[in-house]
Amino acid sequence: MLNIVELREMSGAKLEEMLENAHEEMFNLRFQQASARLENYARLQQVRREIGQLQTVLHMRKLAKETAVQEPEIAAALAGKEWTATARFSYENSGWQVEFSDKDGNEIATALVNLNKKRVQGRRARQAQKQPRLVTRYEIAR
Repeated sequence: MLNIVELREMSGAKLEEMLENAHEEMFNLRFQQASARLENYARLQQVRREIGQLQTVLHMRKLAKETAVQEPEIAAALAGKEWTATARFSYENSGWQVEFSDKDGNEIATALVNLNKKRVQGRRARQAQKQPRLVTRYEIAR
C-alpha cells in the first residue's frame, strides 16, 4: 500500500478505482475466512487499513471543496456558472489547495483550506463561540 503522501497526490478517479478494488479484495478475504480457506489473516487488517486511508483522503478532498464554496466571495464568483473543483494537498502551506474552473477550463478562483484547525464541538459551545475560519487564503480570478 502507498503511504498517505502518495495517496494525496493521486487523482480522484485513481483513488476511487483503488477503493473499489480494496472493497472487492475485502469481500474475497471474508469469503475465504468463512469457508476456512484464508491463509493470511493479517491481510484482513491491511486491507481494512487501506480502505480507511483511501476513504479519508477522498473525504478530506470533498470537505475542502465544500468548505471553500461556503466562503461568501467564492460563492458569489461561482454563482450562475457551471464549475468544477479540484483539491490537492499543499505541503508548503499545510492545507488543501482548491481550484475552481469553469467548463472551458478557465480559472475562476483558488482557495487554501486548513482542515486541521480545531473546531468547537457541541451545540452550546458552537453557539457561545465563533467557529474558526478554515479558509485561510483565497483569490478570485478577474
